[in-house]
Amino acid sequence: MDENKLFERLVQSGLLTEGDDGTIQLSTEFESRATQYHDQITNGTADITDLVTQVGTPSRHVDRLTSAAAEDSEFVARYLAIRDMVESIEFVESVRVLVLLDKLTDPTSQTAGSPELFLPIRGERLPAMLSIFPLAVVYIWREQCPDCDVMREALETTFEGSHDQMTLLSVYGPTCAGLLEERYDVVGGPTTLFVVDGEIDCRLQGAHVQAVIEREISNSITTAEMQGVL
Repeated sequence: MDENKLFERLVQSGLLTEGDDGTIQLSTEFESRATQYHDQITNGTADITDLVTQVGTPSRHVDRLTSAAAEDSEFVARYLAIRDMVESIEFVESVRVLVLLDKLTDPTSQTAGSPELFLPIRGERLPAMLSIFPLAVVYIWREQCPDCDVMREALETTFEGSHDQMTLLSVYGPTCAGLLEERYDVVGGPTTLFVVDGEIDCRLQGAHVQAVIEREISNSITTAEMQGVL
């Protein structure tokens, strides 16, 4: 589903509202539900696993999403509110809506350097996303960086075919440099992380050719299979 159709669906569900001037914003009902869920999570007044299960989360994602609440309680609260309000929405689409809402509330977010097929996310969402998805590639870039342009093109070529096993994420490094250095030992861009079950399996600094990227994809898939997370 393209972004415009997704926006239309979210407006129809009552999750978003359209103002008289045509601007789109979060609805009062959505914000109220997300706040209630957030309070339940942070105050310990409800079992997170029960909450996640009750909104129809596929069983294979329940434990990971429950773990993600420790990393980003707001993320999980918004997920629960989305599942409440949008009927028959797939799990991955629910996460995509979360990212879309971040983009809506922070329209200045940098996405221009993200490779096609990669989902640009706010840096502070990265720990939760890596808790949820067992096998991911994370591309981190900055502006005025020729090597970033080269690596972006190499990633686009590499992933233009099937990539169903891997979640493709991108982060604009300068907006969250401290978190990236502290959590992932990333101090510059371009940096590409291959992550298995929340742990970095490999990292590529700078620009690399397609063959190197494909080798690390294969290695990470092998690691994931050996660990039983695929």
